[in-house]
Amino acid sequence: MERRRFIKNSSVGLGALFVAPFNFNLSPNIEFIESELPKFKVRRLTSGPKHHFFGYYGMSPWNRSETKMVCLQSDFQNRLPNPGETANIGLVNQENGVFTTLDKTSAWNLQQGSLIHWNPLKPDSEIIFNSQKGKELVSVKLDVNSGMKSLLPRPISAVATEGKYALSLTYGRLGRLRKVVGYANAADPYANEAHPDKDGVFLIDLKTNETKLIVSIKEVLEKSVSQYPALAKRHMWFNHTVINPAATRFLFLARTRDEKDNLDSAMFTANMDGSDLAQVIPFGTGVSHFGWRNNHEIIATFTPPEGEIMKHYLFPDKTSDYNVVGDNFILGNGHCTFTADARWMTTDRKTKESNSQSLWLWDMELNKGMILCSKPVNDKKYLSGDIRCDFHPRWNPAGNKICFDAIDNETGTRQMHLVEFLKS
Repeated sequence: MERRRFIKNSSVGLGALFVAPFNFNLSPNIEFIESELPKFKVRRLTSGPKHHFFGYYGMSPWNRSETKMVCLQSDFQNRLPNPGETANIGLVNQENGVFTTLDKTSAWNLQQGSLIHWNPLKPDSEIIFNSQKGKELVSVKLDVNSGMKSLLPRPISAVATEGKYALSLTYGRLGRLRKVVGYANAADPYANEAHPDKDGVFLIDLKTNETKLIVSIKEVLEKSVSQYPALAKRHMWFNHTVINPAATRFLFLARTRDEKDNLDSAMFTANMDGSDLAQVIPFGTGVSHFGWRNNHEIIATFTPPEGEIMKHYLFPDKTSDYNVVGDNFILGNGHCTFTADARWMTTDRKTKESNSQSLWLWDMELNKGMILCSKPVNDKKYLSGDIRCDFHPRWNPAGNKICFDAIDNETGTRQMHLVEFLKS
């Protein structure tokens, strides 16, 4: 990278931990312990005039050997995509941010992109992303070296880090009930049914392409309605599937809208064949963001029934043994995700009073945290709403880099940024 551009687009952090408990509004009184974290730098990776972003969190733009990164490139960010409008899928040079187009897709949005994943069966060379063939939504397996492509019969919503499985949702239903995470061309085959028994979470075998419904919306209704009768009159959909590291269980949100059109969600987990379905966070809690720490523990942001404000909670799967992470330090909602060794959690936070977003780090062993980056959002429409640009942080496989999307305030474009922890 040209030296002048590197200095302009980079900043170096102190590598210091804030000692918990900590009040964000009292930052001048922070005590620093400089020996407990490596220093880090934050830099913008890609640049305009086009927009470059990965989309969602909890998945990695890096291949397993970290020799390649992928993202989307779009011509606009000031509205949702219209039917037929495409974004480019491509590789990003990790040194200078140059983007090289591999393919195009019309199945994308600004929040989740096309849900690009590296195929666990070919984790260094093949990506899977959502696309469209005729009027049908599919997913594409693309070899980034040879350009060879094949199709999966359904769009993906999650891909296992290990193993041979992907999960799938019906994006037409998502588009009808929560447009921001749907696709412009998608139709809901059960639009007249509040709780269809033929829709829900589908399992895709990446070796055979076989697909099957493993958890239906009707099944979740029947499991929940006695404790939460209001569900009977509401249309339900599923959102946000995440597979644990060993590909033995997955989590998802069951969502409805209440009488004021606000989201009302619960979290469920199940085995990969849909068996042993368990509600782990009930409706009425505002459960929002989530991830697996390991094969047995889950992080999620919500307000428990006896609580007052939303926090980050860690709990064992199939229990309600909720424990606050970063109490009095990590406040409110955030896109939370862990390193592969489960030690470090990163999350983000929006502060409407200052129209800014910040990136946070928490050390699960030392029980301490730090702020990695804070950026003003000059245009409020990118702070909240359907075209917002959330940081959506994602770790590299080695756990020493974080990629996040943010508005570049010099150009007003949506670009990928990196936090890189430096060796001491």
